[in-house]
Amino acid sequence: MKIFKKFRKEKSIYRRLLETGFNPELYDDLNLTDGSYELQIAKGEVQVKHISTREINQAVDDYYARKEEAIKEFEDFFKEHRAIESERHFLTHLMQKIEFSEDKLIGLSILLMRDSTVEECVKFGMLMTKYYNLGEVIRAKEIFMNLSRHPAFIYYGIDFIKNIDYAILDDWHEKMPQIGKEIIEEKSWI
Repeated sequence: MKIFKKFRKEKSIYRRLLETGFNPELYDDLNLTDGSYELQIAKGEVQVKHISTREINQAVDDYYARKEEAIKEFEDFFKEHRAIESERHFLTHLMQKIEFSEDKLIGLSILLMRDSTVEECVKFGMLMTKYYNLGEVIRAKEIFMNLSRHPAFIYYGIDFIKNIDYAILDDWHEKMPQIGKEIIEEKSWI
C-alpha cells in the first residue's frame, strides 16, 4: 500500500531479528523485554488488567478507511500500553463493527507484526491472528512463527504452535533463555 511508505522507512523489530538470526548479542539495542511480564501472567501471579482501547479502535477505523495516520496511531498507543491488556476491549469493538472485513484484519495483523518498531504493537499484531485462520495465511504464519522464537513473543505464539506441532516447542525450549523456557513450560506443558 502506498499510504504506508513512511511507516516502512525505519527497520522494524521483525526485520532486525531476521537479519541477526535471532542472536541476542546482535540486536541488543532493540531493548526488547525478556518475557517476564507474560511469565507472571502464565504463572497466575499477575492478573491482566483490561484497559480502554478507544484510541486503537479509532486506529482500526482509520486503517479500514485507508488513512495514513492509522499505523502511527497504533504505535503511539502501544508505546504506553500493553497489547495483552487491550485485547478484551478491542475484541468487543471489533465484534460490534457492522462492516467487519477479515481480509483487512489479516493485512493489519501482518503489517503490525512485520513493520512495527514498537514491541507491544508487534505483540498486538500477533494477538490479532486469533481472529482469523492463521494456518491458511502463509505469509502471516511465517512472520508469526519467526517472531515466536523470541522470548518477548513466545507467550503469544504458544497456543497456535501447540495446535500444529508440539515438537517445535520442544526444539525452541532447548534454545530459549531461561524465561522463555519457563513460559513454554507454564503455558504448554503444565
